[in-house]
Amino acid sequence: MLEKWKLLGKILDNKAFSKSDVKVAYCLLDHYNFKTQQIFPTNKRIIKLTGLSKRQVQNSTAKLNDHNLVYKLSIKGKNHYKLTLENYRSNEQTFTINSIATNKPAPPTKPITNININNTIKRLAKRTNPYYKATISNGLSYHQNMENKYIKQMSTRLAPDRYTDWLTQLADKDSKEDALLYARKLCG
Repeated sequence: MLEKWKLLGKILDNKAFSKSDVKVAYCLLDHYNFKTQQIFPTNKRIIKLTGLSKRQVQNSTAKLNDHNLVYKLSIKGKNHYKLTLENYRSNEQTFTINSIATNKPAPPTKPITNININNTIKRLAKRTNPYYKATISNGLSYHQNMENKYIKQMSTRLAPDRYTDWLTQLADKDSKEDALLYARKLCG
């Protein structure tokens, strides 16, 4: 316990350290584990306790490491620290990577190649198009859905007698195209 307070005294006496460095050092020493003689706060925790930015915390821990006051080791994105005062090195065990449980690194991911931007845009347009969604949900084809749409719209746009004439024209196979073309022009 005396070691960490002596380290804090060295940091406070050294003019090379800024206030943010002192805050980070105090936070690290506050998380010191006497049994393992290691320090395991995450950067998020240090940021939360000190109120500093991520970059300031990274710079401060690097500065403490450069001055041989704290040994910093990053394994799988997690920081591990150990006090490395010159006076106490002979009494402490050396800090090795084997003392920390590590898993094998994950294999690198395959880079994404052959992306066709036009197909991606078409798929996105299909998924966001309400008419396409209606076609998928009711099981009818696009043309059948458009026919149903025109039938609904023509009932409000035409007079009842003209609407029945248009429906008979739509039912006839020979005049169906003309009826749909008329509905497309009228309804838009």
